[in-house]
Order: sequence, then C-alpha cells, then structure tokens
Amino acid sequence: MKPRNASADTRQIGVYFGILTLTLGLAEPTGLLSLPLMFWLKDGLHLSAQPVAVFEAIVLIPAYFGFAFGFLRDRWRPFGHGDRMFLAAAALLAIAGYYWLAAGELTWLRLVIAIVVATSAFEVLGATAEALMAIAGQRYVMTGRLSALAEFAEIVPGVIALLLGGWMASNVSPRNSIIIAGLITGAVMVQALWRPVAVFAPPVQAEENENHLQALRRLMRDKSLRPAGAVLFLWNFSPGFGTPLLFFLSDHVKVSTEGFGAYRAVTLASGAVAALLYVLLCRRVSLRRILWWTLALNVLPGFLLLFAHSTVQALAIGAIIGLLLGLVNIAVFDLLRRSCPPSLEGSGMMLGYSVFALGGTLGDLLGAYLYERGGFLICLVLDAIATAATLLVLARIPRSVLSSRDGEPSVHVPQQALALK
Repeated sequence: MKPRNASADTRQIGVYFGILTLTLGLAEPTGLLSLPLMFWLKDGLHLSAQPVAVFEAIVLIPAYFGFAFGFLRDRWRPFGHGDRMFLAAAALLAIAGYYWLAAGELTWLRLVIAIVVATSAFEVLGATAEALMAIAGQRYVMTGRLSALAEFAEIVPGVIALLLGGWMASNVSPRNSIIIAGLITGAVMVQALWRPVAVFAPPVQAEENENHLQALRRLMRDKSLRPAGAVLFLWNFSPGFGTPLLFFLSDHVKVSTEGFGAYRAVTLASGAVAALLYVLLCRRVSLRRILWWTLALNVLPGFLLLFAHSTVQALAIGAIIGLLLGLVNIAVFDLLRRSCPPSLEGSGMMLGYSVFALGGTLGDLLGAYLYERGGFLICLVLDAIATAATLLVLARIPRSVLSSRDGEPSVHVPQQALALK
C-alpha cells in the first residue's frame, strides 16, 4: 500500500472541516436565526427576561441529550453509509422543521416545536462532524489545531450572523429569516456527497463483539472524560452572560439591536484572533499550562462590563473579553478531543457538548432570575466563582492527557489511532 502524504491529508482535513463547520454555524438555530428569534420573543411577543431564558432552555433540550445522538452515530451505520447518511438525513430533517415553521403563524408554541426539531437535527449533524474531527485529530496528533480551526470556523459565520442578524431583527421578517436558514442547511446535504479519504479513513476499532452496554460502561468509566466534562460544565456555567447581558446592555447601557449584534460580533472576532494565537501556542506549550493560565485570566474580566456607558465602550470591553474567552473555549475542547475513547468519539464529544450546554442553560436561568432581583453584579460574581472552581477540577485530569503539546504523541492516545506516515 502506498504511504499517504501526511501534509496533504492535513490540508484535506482542514478544508473539509472548515467548510462543514462554517455551514453548520450559519444554518443552525443558534446561528443566523439567533438574534431575529431573540428579539422577536422580546419585542414581537413582548416577553421579559425570564420567559426568554425559559424558551431558550426548552429549545436546547436536545443539546442536553447530545450524548444520545453521539452514541447513535457510534453504534449504528444506516444502510452501510454511516456518517455521510447521517449528514444528509439530518440536514433534510432540519430543512423540514424550518419550512414548517415559516409556513404558519409564529406563535410561542410553534416556535418551540420547530426549533426543537431543528436543534435535534443539528445535534445529529454536530455529533457526526465532531466524531470525525476527534478521530482525525487523534490520528494526526492535531487536536489543538483542529480545535482552533473549529473555533475559527464557528466564529466567522457567527460574526456574519450577528452583524447580519442584528440588521435582520429590525429589517427582515422572522419568517424570511427562517427560510434563509433552511436554504443554507441545504449546503450540508451537498457536502454529504464529498468523501475525502483522510477524513473518512476507517476509525480505530474497539474490542470485537462489544455490545451497547459494554460500550456505555467503557465511556462512563473513562478517567479522563469525566473530569473533562466537569471542566466544560463549570466553564460554561455563566450567570453573567446570555440573557442578563442582553438586558443589561440594551436597557442600562442603551445599546440598540444593531449595537448588541455588533458587540457579539466583536467578541467573536476577538475569538478568531484567539484561534490564530492558539495554533501557535499549542505547538509550543503543553495543554496543562494553557488551561491553567487562560482560566486564571478569565476569572475577573466580566466585571469590566460594569464600566461600559456607551456602545463604543461596550465594544472595546467585548474585544478584551472575547480574546480571553476564545482561548479557553479552544483549550477545553482540545481537552475533550484528547479525552475521547476509541470508537466512541461521537459519544464522548457529544457528552461533553451536553454538559457544556447544560451548564450554560442552568447558568442563564439562574442569571435571569438573579438579574431581575439583584442586578447584574451578582450574576458576574457567580460567574467568577464558577470559573475559579474550574481550576480545581484540572488536578483530577490525568497528566498523560495534558502534558503534551500539539503534534507530540500522548501516551493517552492509543498508538493505533496515530496515522501511518
């Protein structure tokens, strides 16, 4: 068998996942539709902070059970096509949900049903994409670079969605925004026809005849995946952001819908800079040091928002916060990709995303409750406490997972997962 060119494979992997992540970032309910739906709930249906947070908590229910979608991907190969079939079928389901919503009145209940369907479909898409990325990252010892690529590829459509979404919230009907999201989702179906060899190489096989229960036990007993999940939960438990931030900036700082979209876009753009820095950093510094320093630097920056008195000041503070947040976001998912056990990459990644989403939702619900009763400061205090607690969990992660730099084989990664050069 002719040896494969590792450099060419790496480029192929980068192009494939870059395009896929960009498309998913625009098409999913938390992408292009996020701001139009949020402001429709706030201004169109006249909901206050808590009902808006409740809506978001309900429509994100599929994300809390993302592990189930990942386990489905790992243990089932429909019609012998596996991941490509999952990409095509889930994209079709999301399109159906979007156009059913656009065809009728945009009531609260109809919004909940359609967005839950679309979110479920994108959980399948996410499970498939993340599993493929984890496998490629472990095989080519590039989990850090792929994590940075994923962050960057999510940020670019995020910036577009926020800038355009803020404008759409004021100038485009929610129904037309939903139709646009459905059209973009169709691009995922097209990508399902593409089959790069480096991406769809055979995954590492687990023990023969391992049944579902044995696979589940192996996943839950993994000594690195459990603390990695705790890190993800605590990091995303952020009572000071989400809904409280929206109401604080719009009601107290008097930031407009376009201004709030610009604030979110600036924080994401700073995250893109963080992704570029991480590509350089991860090959020179161990993941352990990156996590410790970036988490420590993220304990207090949220309090800078209290000094914002105009849109310009909010944007400047958002740029600082976005850079620091971006570094940690990449590092914690680098950790997760390193921690996934062989042949259960989809389950491991989606379990991590599930606790990540659960932490974010619980933090947002608590933050909305406290914001209406105690203001924005108490939300920021709890956010700082949760971030500081994340540092304590790092001590429970095996050193074999954290001690290596990107590009250096880790003793935690099975040697059979590494690519043959």
